[in-house]
Amino acid sequence: MFNEENDMEKLIYILKEWFEYKLPDMVVRDFPYSWLNSNMVISLVGVRRSGKTYLLYQIINELRKKVPFTNILYINFEDDRLYPLTGDELKVLLDVYKQNFNYDTSKPLYLMLDEVQNIPLWQSTVRRLFDREKNIKIILTGSSSSLSSSEISSSLRGRTLTYYVFPFSFKELLKVRNISLEDKNIKYSSKKNDIVKCLKEYLMFGGFPQVVLEENKREILKEYYRSILYRDIIERYSIKNLRLFENLLKIVAQSFSSLFSYGKTLSLLKSIGFKVSKNTLIEYMKYIENSFFAFEVPIFSYSIKDRLQYPRKIYVIDTGLTNAVTFKFSEDFGRIAENVVFLELKRREKDIYYWKDKNNLEVDFLIKEGLKIKELIQVCWNISYGETKKREIKSLIKAMDEFKINTATVITEDYDNIEKVNGKKIVYLTLWQWLIANNE
Repeated sequence: MFNEENDMEKLIYILKEWFEYKLPDMVVRDFPYSWLNSNMVISLVGVRRSGKTYLLYQIINELRKKVPFTNILYINFEDDRLYPLTGDELKVLLDVYKQNFNYDTSKPLYLMLDEVQNIPLWQSTVRRLFDREKNIKIILTGSSSSLSSSEISSSLRGRTLTYYVFPFSFKELLKVRNISLEDKNIKYSSKKNDIVKCLKEYLMFGGFPQVVLEENKREILKEYYRSILYRDIIERYSIKNLRLFENLLKIVAQSFSSLFSYGKTLSLLKSIGFKVSKNTLIEYMKYIENSFFAFEVPIFSYSIKDRLQYPRKIYVIDTGLTNAVTFKFSEDFGRIAENVVFLELKRREKDIYYWKDKNNLEVDFLIKEGLKIKELIQVCWNISYGETKKREIKSLIKAMDEFKINTATVITEDYDNIEKVNGKKIVYLTLWQWLIANNE
């Protein structure tokens, strides 16, 4: 139960401590700062340990250039000094602040709520603050262990802009390694070797900030995998059959950049002794996506029936997580590269599909804008094998003809060139070139 005097004193102490807090050093990440001018709640969501709190600090650092420190309130609801939380802490927070601290009334108040899902009935309080306090801007984060992006959107009923926080991109990793990309002739500079070395690290261990910064990468990744499995999925959804779900998640982790068939997965699980229905499997896959562990990409077809019945392709949130649980990871660089390309396309907020025709010609990524396919991307790690190159280009040309596109991209390990085939332009780019290119 909320003890008014005691708990108000706790809030006063924590706010005072915050106003004296020196923000830590951080890697500056992309964020649409124009959102801060909108009259919407901003929510930062993503897989655990992707850097949501540090992005919040980064936003605060920018805001401190425009408004006084005391106009920006930050509170972390995982701070054990606030426990046990009743829900009243958020309700009285503004009153406690206004009664005990000076602030500039001519400037907006920024309310930063970290791990807001820990507050009981937080949704109603945030909605009330949004509706009644006209000079307040709210930014919140929610842990995937208790709150998904869809739940934030439905809870706030059209009042929110959602920003997805991914692990570091390759460009952000290069920034951490102090490798500048300003040289226009970087392909011919000595930096190229450093970039290629960083790419190998990125393919193997991914981009989780702590993993990038620490030495014991594999151990950290294994711990992240266990936390997502047990805290974000099994505990959250009260899954009883632990061994079944452990095996399913491992199957998903090992299926990255591959077609995922519910029927085949059911047969595989049953062959090793598990009884599970298709409906349960579909529900479990929804849990996996809600945790941001993996994503499903549908086939592109104008037929709804085809989109529903064809297998989807699976990609994981970070290739390092797969490395933590897969034994033959180093043999799969083509698939790893494809997964990395998918993640970059997600960061660039593209509408992504794969394409396959009745002759099993396949293109890895179709990018749709509006009602039209605008871009085709094929990932072919080793283009030196003649038959491999022929097959990949044959698939691209067929898709280019079908969608009336004159240029397509092939992403490779070490080959870049522009070739003309049947009047079509095929642009070959190495993976590192494509990853550091501008996002247009």
